[in-house]
Amino acid sequence: MADEKKQHHCDCGCDHDHHDHDCTCDHDGDCDCGCEHDDIVMLQDENGNDIPFHYITTLEHEDAEYVYLQSAEEEDDLAVEIFELQTVEEDGQLFDTLLPVDDDLYEVLYQKLMQVIVEQSEDDDEE
Repeated sequence: MADEKKQHHCDCGCDHDHHDHDCTCDHDGDCDCGCEHDDIVMLQDENGNDIPFHYITTLEHEDAEYVYLQSAEEEDDLAVEIFELQTVEEDGQLFDTLLPVDDDLYEVLYQKLMQVIVEQSEDDDEE
């Protein structure tokens, strides 16, 4: 008798085989199903505490890259945090660092994000 492979369909709508991890979609940590746990970025505050953020996107502006994040702890917090992404070398290893942007640049970058969202929405409407 041939073995049958059972498919587990989770709430995220994917059709991956059943996996186990602490995500409620029952996939392993390498899952790319698009569930909300795939976009969590952990940053440390000045006291060394881990702070979870949802990764939104990375955009380029004037030859620099900027990372857009949103708090994963505050359910009602719709504020977007924007950081300049810089790669630094330390002891022969490369590390990405995130530097906060000033208020004037924040406004420019935020408007750029809104423009990208509108364009993506228009593209989705055309399909």
